[in-house]
Amino acid sequence: MREAVLTATTYFVCAAIALQLTRFDAGIAVVWLAGPVLFARLCSTPRRHWIGMALACAPLAFCASILFGFHGLVALPLSMLCIAEAFSAAWLVRRIYPRFGRFQSLAEVGSFLLVAGALIPAITAFAAAYSTHVTQGLAYWPAWRDWFAGHALGFMTFAPPLLLCLRGETRQWIASAGRKRMGEAAVLLGLVLVASLITFGQNARPLVIVPFVPTIAATLRLGRFGAVSSILILVTVGLSLSLAGRGPTTLLAGPMAVKFQVLQIYFASVVLIVLPLAAELRSRRRLVERLHAAEALHRAVLDRMSDIVVRIGADGLVRYASPSALQVSGYAPAELVGRSMFDLILPEDVPVIDEARGKALAHPDDAAIVEYRVRCKNGDIVWVESHIRGIVDEDGRTSGTVSIIREITRRRQLVENLTAQAMTDHLTGALNRRAFDEALAAMLDASGPESSKPDTSDQGATAGCLALFDLDHFKQINDRYGHATGDDVLVRFVAILRGAVREGDLVARLGGEEFAALLSGLSLDQAHLVCERIRTRFEEAAVRDPSGARVEATVSIGIAPLSLGQDGRAVMALADDTLYRAKQDGRNRTGLPILPGSTHRRSA
Repeated sequence: MREAVLTATTYFVCAAIALQLTRFDAGIAVVWLAGPVLFARLCSTPRRHWIGMALACAPLAFCASILFGFHGLVALPLSMLCIAEAFSAAWLVRRIYPRFGRFQSLAEVGSFLLVAGALIPAITAFAAAYSTHVTQGLAYWPAWRDWFAGHALGFMTFAPPLLLCLRGETRQWIASAGRKRMGEAAVLLGLVLVASLITFGQNARPLVIVPFVPTIAATLRLGRFGAVSSILILVTVGLSLSLAGRGPTTLLAGPMAVKFQVLQIYFASVVLIVLPLAAELRSRRRLVERLHAAEALHRAVLDRMSDIVVRIGADGLVRYASPSALQVSGYAPAELVGRSMFDLILPEDVPVIDEARGKALAHPDDAAIVEYRVRCKNGDIVWVESHIRGIVDEDGRTSGTVSIIREITRRRQLVENLTAQAMTDHLTGALNRRAFDEALAAMLDASGPESSKPDTSDQGATAGCLALFDLDHFKQINDRYGHATGDDVLVRFVAILRGAVREGDLVARLGGEEFAALLSGLSLDQAHLVCERIRTRFEEAAVRDPSGARVEATVSIGIAPLSLGQDGRAVMALADDTLYRAKQDGRNRTGLPILPGSTHRRSA
């Protein structure tokens, strides 16, 4: 209730001043102060109080119009039209911009200027011009122009400073400003006052540009407080001296109504320049504050995380490395910045990371994941996993990549160990049947990868030999000496087998006492010599049981040639047949296949 009474009283005073001082030739007031008062109060008050606020202002608005404006019945519609104008402007601008009232962004300022500075005054001007034309005989379009100019420019000029004052923005700024800041504000606003007095205190020259310089300086340095304070100083000085017959308006030819409209256009120009500038500055400062806060947060996170964050330019040079780089690689971030990322990557892994970076640069919305090896400062080699994403600049072009790198050496070793365990016989250490089948298929594959695809003439070319081994009477060894001794025999045989073949040849346990070796690139004769060496060494090997007795053990061998494009089952069948014949011939023999045109004996 108290606020409603105070608002109605202020509305009456402002309406009386405007009608008394700015109505020229019995026309419409060319400066309207009351509308901005009600508009500002409504925008700073909860909507549930709006009706009471408007009803409190209505009778006093009618009184001001009767006493100082148009007399008679026309005073009622004009006064109610002024109330409706302020109410409609407040309602519509809040609908467009719900958080209106702080002038913190260009969108907010633009909404205010569109609604209160153009649309609503233009609509109410039609009704006001019609009323005054019918009842007072005023020309319709001049009346429309005077109403629109006075009310639109009044909203634009007086509503922002009133609204910021009512919302406590000015008080908050003063309370939060230190002594140095207050001293700077006093100097800048003093310059605005001096410039305003120089501009409007003389009639010789139109120095209207002079107040712009200190006003903009105050806005840049003090923000919205500087903008609002500068506008209030300029408007107060300009209106007071202009009403006293001083200032640049005296240099204009024409009636006083036109001179004051020009003056309000000048004030509105200042508002249109200063308010958007203050809003944009406020928006940018808030953005900078958020960026600084985000940067501080990011640095706090980066300083404490174990993963490495690296930003790399399109040229491959490191632009930023997080502190965790020291723990993982031994290099301090300063040692990495400006250095090529490829310097630390093992040469054989460079194509992999280069391909992943290319994908990230081409598709910045998608992350590329790659694993590769890095050489640390102390010479150690570690495995890392990198999640790479492209960085897009303001023009939409990828300017580099950002990577989150995690050391995965232990994980990689675990995976490799698990893989090896899955492919290895746990007793002998030889590869198991699964690994053997994959290796045999790879040796017989005549197509090969696309990049190394051989000619069709390679079909049927010799790829090496397959040797199958079966320990003779192994069940009897287990029965006589026990399974532990039988296991020792198997382990001993694999050791002899590995020692007789080359490093790249594959040794596998197919099951029980059956073993196989893939002898790549060897002819039958060469494979036969290798297998004979294995047979004789095993026969001579000294394996003893727990009591110290020597365990006699021999092995039978079957050999089959390997040809590119050959079916693996056919190779195994041929080797099995050769091994079977070696056993049939008395065991402890190396069997050779009987091939068309072959001079080899059945076994040796």
